[in-house]
Amino acid sequence: MLRDAYVRGLFVVAAAFNLIAAAMLLFRPELLLARLRIADPAARLLARSFVSSVATWGIGYALIAVDPVRFRDFAWLGMFSKTIFFAVYAVAWSRRELSRQAFLPAVFDLFLAALFAEFLWRSN
Repeated sequence: MLRDAYVRGLFVVAAAFNLIAAAMLLFRPELLLARLRIADPAARLLARSFVSSVATWGIGYALIAVDPVRFRDFAWLGMFSKTIFFAVYAVAWSRRELSRQAFLPAVFDLFLAALFAEFLWRSN
């Protein structure tokens, strides 16, 4: 029972994180672009185009929260996606292309990826 609540809570948090990020990308892309030090006006369109992926992942995590058995395999994809996202940002951060503030969401994604891996390992 406690384990079920933990799994559901984990994926509710992951869904909320992605859906909030998607809303920011859609309605306030300039906030992200400023953190990434991108001044190109055309970058707003690119940032907004990521909404489809980020929101879709959020919906996927919400589905896992609703039915962890049925939608378990989505966690594999999320784990890989979040790890790759972290790696891309880690390389940019190591090259001093990102501020610490811009890098922190990627660290949170890696933390979520580790929790997804733990979920997958325990639910096997």
